[in-house]
Amino acid sequence: MRGSILKLFAVPMSLALLAMAACSGSAVVTMTATPSSDTFISYRVGVASIRLLTSSGKTGLTVLPTETMVDFTKLTDLSEVLGAAPVAKGTYTGAVITLDYSAAQIIYDDGSLDGVELTPLGANGRALGVVSVAVALDPSAPFRSAAKQAGLLALNFNLAASNVVNLSAKTITVTPMMAASTLPIDAKTVRVSGPLLGANGAFFATGIQPFDGTVAGPGQLSMQPSNTTTYEINGFVSTGTAGQAQLAAVPANTMTSVFGTLTISSDAVATPVSTTTPTDTTTPTDTTTPTDTTTPTDTTAVAGTTASSVSFAASQVLVDSSVQGLGQDRLSGIVSARSGNTLAIEDATLLQNGGTNTLATGTTIVNIGPNTLVTFFGQSVAEFISPQQISVGSSIDAFGTASNTSNGGVLLDASAGRVRLDLTTASGLVTAQGAGNLVLNLTNLGGRAIHALDFAGTGAAANQYAVATPSLDLTNSTVSAPVVVTGFTNAFGTASPNFTASTLLDPTTIQAELVIDWSAGTAAPFTTFDSTAITLDLSNTGIGPRHQIQIGSQVIDLVGLSSDPSITPSTTGSNTLFSIGHAASSTVESFNTLDAFVTQLQSELNGATLATGMTAVGQYTVSTFAFSATSITLFLNN
Repeated sequence: MRGSILKLFAVPMSLALLAMAACSGSAVVTMTATPSSDTFISYRVGVASIRLLTSSGKTGLTVLPTETMVDFTKLTDLSEVLGAAPVAKGTYTGAVITLDYSAAQIIYDDGSLDGVELTPLGANGRALGVVSVAVALDPSAPFRSAAKQAGLLALNFNLAASNVVNLSAKTITVTPMMAASTLPIDAKTVRVSGPLLGANGAFFATGIQPFDGTVAGPGQLSMQPSNTTTYEINGFVSTGTAGQAQLAAVPANTMTSVFGTLTISSDAVATPVSTTTPTDTTTPTDTTTPTDTTTPTDTTAVAGTTASSVSFAASQVLVDSSVQGLGQDRLSGIVSARSGNTLAIEDATLLQNGGTNTLATGTTIVNIGPNTLVTFFGQSVAEFISPQQISVGSSIDAFGTASNTSNGGVLLDASAGRVRLDLTTASGLVTAQGAGNLVLNLTNLGGRAIHALDFAGTGAAANQYAVATPSLDLTNSTVSAPVVVTGFTNAFGTASPNFTASTLLDPTTIQAELVIDWSAGTAAPFTTFDSTAITLDLSNTGIGPRHQIQIGSQVIDLVGLSSDPSITPSTTGSNTLFSIGHAASSTVESFNTLDAFVTQLQSELNGATLATGMTAVGQYTVSTFAFSATSITLFLNN
C-alpha cells in the first residue's frame, strides 16, 4: 500500500486525482458543532451512522459504518473529516444522521469542580435512546456525484438549538438539530486523523479514522505541507523539509493528526474551508487499520460545478506513535489545580494504549517531574521547556502510564513521559488596557467556568488576569468590553503576565450567539420577516426561559432591550446556512440563502404551525440592535 501511494506522488497531482474519480464521484464529509450558551464540559454521544439520501429518498453511501463515540464539545473550534469516499453517480439531496444517547455522558459546567451530569430526555419526557434526524440540503445545491467530480458534504450539530437544560432536575431535553451544506459551513480549522500511508518530500497521505476512535471512515486523503508546516513526532519538533523527511521515516499505519486548510478548487471558484487555529488539539492514537484505504478521493468540488479537486494544506502534523503498543496512555484536559509536580485534571479524556477512549469523570491526577518532556502545539524549533510552564488553565495532552486509584479515580504517571501544551482560550471583561497588554476579569479559562479552577500558587488572580498581547490590535478592547484571547498560560508561580495571547477577538469579531424559546410555541415570533431581514417580536408573551445574546463574557437579555433586534444575512463573505427544524417529524431543511429560508418559512409558519425556538450566530452591534447572521435555526412543532 505504501509503495503505491509513493508512486502516486510521482505523477502530477491533479491528473492522479481526476483519474481516481473517473469511474464514480467522491465525497469528503466533515462534521463540526455550533456551541451553546449552556456550557458543556462534555457532550459525548454515539454517532451510530451517517447515510446519504438520494433524490428518490433512498439511503446511499454509509459514511460511518460502525457506531463511534463523539464529544461534540471538541468540535466547536474545528471540523473533523469523517470520510473521503467514492460515491455512486447520482443526485443526493440530504443525509440521515443517527445518534445514540443510551450511553451518553453530558456534563454541564455550573462552575462547580466536576459540573453536573445530565440525563438526556426526548421531547416526550422519556429517557432518550437512538434517534435519527433526516437533513435536507438546499434544493438549489444538492450533492451531485458524477465521473471526475466530487462534492463536499459539511454537517453541523447545533448544541444550542438541540438542547434545553433543566439544571434543577438534572435533565436535558434533546431535539437534534443537524444542518448540512455542500458549501463550507464556516472557516474553522480542519482535522484529519488516520494511519499514515506514505510520505515523500512533497506530499503525504493518510487514511481516515475520526474522533480519536477505532472506527475507520472510508477513503484516504493526500496532503501538502509547506516550509512553515510544523511537526511533532513523539515529542520531537521540527519544521518544513526537515519535518517532512522525519515523517517519511515513520512506519506505515502510524496514527497521525493533521490540522490545516481544506480548499475546494474548480474552474470558477476556490473556497477555503478553514483558516484559523483550533483551541482543541487532541490527537488520536489508536492503531486500528482502516477497512478501506484503497481509493483516494480528494477530488472534491463544490457540488454541481465542473471537474475539480481539493487540496489540503497542512499547518500542523502530530504523530504520537509512542502511545501505540509501547505501554503509554494519553490523558487530555484542562489543568484545574497544581501543587508541586502534581496536576489535577477535571473530567479528562483518557485514550488508553489499547485504543479505548473514555471520559475520566471527576478529578484525575497527573504526576510530572524534571524529566517530563514538554512541548507547545505548533512549536517549530526544538528547545528546552520547563515543566513549570504547565499552569492552571493549561490545555494539555499528557503521555505516560495510567492506573486506577483506590477511590476509583485515574492516575497518570508522566514523570518519565511528556506533556504537550495545546492552545487554550481565556474569556473575560477588560478591566485595564496598557501598551501590549490587557487585564481581564475572567469568566472562562480553557473552556471551564472560572470558579472550577484553583489559582493557588500560580501568581494569577481570576479578577486581575494579566494578558500579554504583543502586536495585537487593542483598539476595540476597551474597559468593560468582552474579549476572547487564544494562546498559552505563562509558567506556574511566575509574576505577571499570566497569559500570552497569539490571537484576540473583541466585540466586533467575537461570534455572538442568540437564543430564544417560546415555551408553548407561537405562530407569530416575528414582527416582520422577508428576504432582507427578520425582526424578533420581543413583546410576544410566550417567550420562554432562554432569551439572550451572548458575546463572549457579555450576556444581553433580549427581553430588556428597548428595540426589537433585526437579523440580516452576513455580508462579510462567509457562507451562510439557515435551517428549519421539525420536532415531530425529526427532519431539518437547510438553505444557503435567507431568501430561500424565508420563502419556505412563509409557507410553513401559517398559523397552525408554531415556532418553539430559534438560534442565530454572527455579529451583533449593541448600539443599533443589528444582528448580522452567518447561520439561523428555527424549530417548528410539526
